[in-house]
Amino acid sequence: MKFQFLGTSAGEQFPALWCRCDICEKARRLSGRNIRTNSHAFLAPDTLIDLPPEAFAQIRRFDVPIFDIEHLFITHSHEDHFCPFLLAWRRMNEDQELPPPPGASGPRFSELRTLHVYGNRVVYQQLKGMVGEGKPHAMALHLAEPFVDFDAGDMRVTPLLANHVDHEGAPPLNYIIRRGEKTLLYALDTGWFLDETLAAIRRDQYDLVVLDGTYAQGVDAESHNNFAKVEKALALFRKEGLLKDGAAFCVSHTGPHFGPVHDEIAPIMAEKGITIAYDGMEISL
Repeated sequence: MKFQFLGTSAGEQFPALWCRCDICEKARRLSGRNIRTNSHAFLAPDTLIDLPPEAFAQIRRFDVPIFDIEHLFITHSHEDHFCPFLLAWRRMNEDQELPPPPGASGPRFSELRTLHVYGNRVVYQQLKGMVGEGKPHAMALHLAEPFVDFDAGDMRVTPLLANHVDHEGAPPLNYIIRRGEKTLLYALDTGWFLDETLAAIRRDQYDLVVLDGTYAQGVDAESHNNFAKVEKALALFRKEGLLKDGAAFCVSHTGPHFGPVHDEIAPIMAEKGITIAYDGMEISL
């Protein structure tokens, strides 16, 4: 099973679109792994996590088999994680002839697998109002509640309560995803774990952990982690035996103004057992 980071930046991207500070200019000059787009991921063969505006380009860039995707887990409705407009283009007229006759109009003229979308109340309501469910968009919407397990194909999923705030006060979600003998934790846009979330995390052992590192070597904030908190989390996971042998412990959702560019910080964090993810990075599980 393959996990791939399609984007690894915080909201402003890296370098920040409108910034010419020394860090942003160095990232532009060095390019490569130092350039990040908004965070989202691909769990092969059929699952995406989050869908920011950059997903259109990144899915093409990394050759993600988009027509095989059957599951989409949305963490929350902030615009750097969720662009429902992209899903609106799945629409096809219910009475559409295939192949289409000359002069036919519409965004889709081919059959699609049903896409199951999972998200919190705000995500669910946004999609319900914009695209609905059923045949026109080949979609099924699912309300994910914190700590209520559900099945998604051959995956068993536990939504977790993130230490973060979504639009309208809905709780953002992190996810524990179990597939076969493999278990991963995807926990972006969260500060230090809430008590009930940590209690749920302690029930599993992990092949892959992906944590928020928005503030890198910078501020200690409530709703995002810095690297000091990531190191604290790694120590906790190791002490309590939550990591399987050979597990990967990764940081994503990294902001541009709180530490060095990727080429400089990645070797430093690797010595501590922490992998700084970059756009396109693959992990075999």
